[in-house]
Amino acid sequence: MIRTLQNRYVVVTGDLKSSRGLEDRAEVQEELKNALRMVNRRFEEEIPAKFMVVRGDSFQGMLSSPKYLFDMYHVFFENISHQFYLGIGVGDVSTSLSENVGEIDGEAFHNASDALERAKKENIWIVFRSEWEIDEVVTCLLNFMADVMWNWTKRQKELIIYFREHGGDREAVRLASKKFGVGERSIYKTLRTGKYHLWRDAEKAVADLLNREWFELGIEPEMVDGGR
Repeated sequence: MIRTLQNRYVVVTGDLKSSRGLEDRAEVQEELKNALRMVNRRFEEEIPAKFMVVRGDSFQGMLSSPKYLFDMYHVFFENISHQFYLGIGVGDVSTSLSENVGEIDGEAFHNASDALERAKKENIWIVFRSEWEIDEVVTCLLNFMADVMWNWTKRQKELIIYFREHGGDREAVRLASKKFGVGERSIYKTLRTGKYHLWRDAEKAVADLLNREWFELGIEPEMVDGGR
């Protein structure tokens, strides 16, 4: 008999950049806490251990798969005004699961911790670590995407996020034009100057890479009943 085993998870560990010197540190911490609540609520069914603040300005949580990884990043990006590092680790866990992420340990947590340390050391947005051959490609694509996003103006950010959340198609252009009170040509110009289509293609490429690796390795054989 063969059955599917769930012992591989995605751990996300983040840290606000140079947060101790912030004049509005308390306000940014509230933004972080609110973003964590939103992530926990929106992706509740995909979160074995809730996202929470750990060690002051750091945060951590666990996903059951990489399916909503970038949607989760969007929630943080939309709701936290201050820049942050992110370490993403894939691997097994060696303890029992718990809603409190601080009570869990294992390979996934070690990979996430190592990834975050590298992100901080090299001053890059995101590092992905899974022991897969695609780690460097995924890290490169994620950093391209994050760099594009953090260079959007406030107007570009509002419009592109709205456009993406409403389907990213011709109808979304019409809706955005109506909402923001500008012509459709202006919408297309904003998408072009914000490198939206390159960014979107990178997002699709990351999703394809992660899903392919995850589901190809997602079923592990286990013999039971004496191998019968």
